[in-house]
This record gives sequence, structure tokens and C-alpha cells, in this order.
Amino acid sequence: MNRETKEIRIDSLIPFKYHSGQTYTGERLQMMMDSIQHSGLMNPIIVRPVSSNKYEIISGHNRAKAIKELGHSVIPADIRYDLSDDEAMQLFYESNLNQQSFSDWNYSQKIEAVRYTVKMIKEYSQQGKRNDLAGKASDKHGDETSVQTGQKSGMNPRSSTTRDKMARRLGISTATLSKYRRIIKLPDELVTEIAHLLDEKKISFEAAYMISDLEDEDIRLLINSINRNPEQKIDLDLLKTFGKTNKRKGDAAIICPITSRGILAVLTAQKKSSSSDILTPIRRIDVINEIQANKPQ
Repeated sequence: MNRETKEIRIDSLIPFKYHSGQTYTGERLQMMMDSIQHSGLMNPIIVRPVSSNKYEIISGHNRAKAIKELGHSVIPADIRYDLSDDEAMQLFYESNLNQQSFSDWNYSQKIEAVRYTVKMIKEYSQQGKRNDLAGKASDKHGDETSVQTGQKSGMNPRSSTTRDKMARRLGISTATLSKYRRIIKLPDELVTEIAHLLDEKKISFEAAYMISDLEDEDIRLLINSINRNPEQKIDLDLLKTFGKTNKRKGDAAIICPITSRGILAVLTAQKKSSSSDILTPIRRIDVINEIQANKPQ
């Protein structure tokens, strides 16, 4: 890869296009500034040129901010030329995971990291399938009685092993990774809305996971209700009963709808009525009975 290390101007830097925009503040930023002032910048930031006089930061957003706060006009940079978007994305997450833990990121960053991880899992899985096909083709010309470490029995543990490795790389359990994967299967605008609610601490991660199992229109209704009533808590026990209910009838999958009454009931336990939004108190058992009655038979 064509690269060089040299000092570049701070004002020539722009953030990575997939960066959340959030960087260190307060005590954490001050600690980095103190370290740089005492020992210097130990590692150059990593950038790629995007125009004749601008560089996109791939790794080092916090270091660049600290250097700027210290009043310096230049910063040492490892410039990577001809770096593709995929290579930049891989470098971005690999370098950040080496310097920070998954728990240090906000939920918007975590979700983007999981998107990248899922992409890597798919790539490894596809590579594994290609290797399996090559191995089977080779077997035809080899000893049919030889042991083929799972290929003979049709077993291919690569995908699950890769998923486990990716989860460990992020520093989370495989179960937690699976929950994130369900969230990111939603339409992009809903994923963004849910990430904002998580970042603003309006919902818990467990609530986000349960919400992701609702129909898209139900999710939109619930998100709008949460934004209008930020002081309200979600009734997780009630929300748990709202998961998708599929029942096969011929070749069609029938989805049990959730009524507006049911969705709004999730937030009615402590809801304060107003002139613009008055709701009759709803008992949990009434909502559950209504949903059960609406299920396809």
C-alpha cells in the first residue's frame, strides 16, 4: 500500500464519514492532552487524502482534537493513499477496537460496529463455503475413507465459530451480538431512531431489542409516543407480549397486528394527560386480552 508519514495541518483534517462525531470531552480529553504534553504524541493519526489539501481521519479523532486544544497547528499523520472505502472501514473499526472498548462507545457507534461485524461474518461465511466446495472437489480425487474434519458429515462450524470470534472481538457475548443483529435488520430510518433513543437514555437496550420484534408501523407509533412523552417508562412486561406472532395458513404468513391502543398502553402506566393528548387509563390485562382475541385462528 502506498503510504507515508509526515506532519500535516490540523485545519486540513475532516472526520471519517462513518464517524459518529462524538469525541472525548471533560476529564478524559484533559488526560489525553496532559499525556501528549508530557510525552508527545506516541502514535501518528491515520488519514487518507480526499482532495488536494484535505485529509479524512481514519483513526485518531480524539488525538487530533487534543492536539488542536493544545494549540498546535500540525500533527504527525500516517497517510494511506489509494485506501478503498471497505479498507478504510476495516481500519477504522480495527484501530478503534484496539484503543477503546465497545462499552466506551455510544449506541450509534455500537450499532455501526455491529453492522461492520455482520458484514465480516458474511464474508467469512462465503469464504468458508468456497473452501468447502474446493475441498469437496478435491475429495473426489482422494481417499474416500479419509477423515475430512466435518466436511463428510456436512458439518460446517465456520459461521458459528466466526460469530463467536467476532462477538469476543467486540467484547460482548454472542447472545448480545444476536440482539444487535435483530435491531439492525430494521429499515435504516428505524435503526437510526432507536439508536437516538438509546443514546438519549429514553429506552434501555433490552427495550430496544423487544421493540425491534414489532412490525415497522407499530415501531414508528411507539417511537413517536416515546418522543412525545420522554418522562414515561416502558412497561417491559407488557412490551414482551407484543412480539410478532406468525401462523401459517396455506402459503401465506399471517401477522398478528398490534392495535394503537395496545402500543400506547406501554407508556400509560405513569402517563400524564394533557389537553392535546388525553388517554383513558388502560389496564394491562385488558390489552393482553384484546391482542389474544385479535390473533388469527
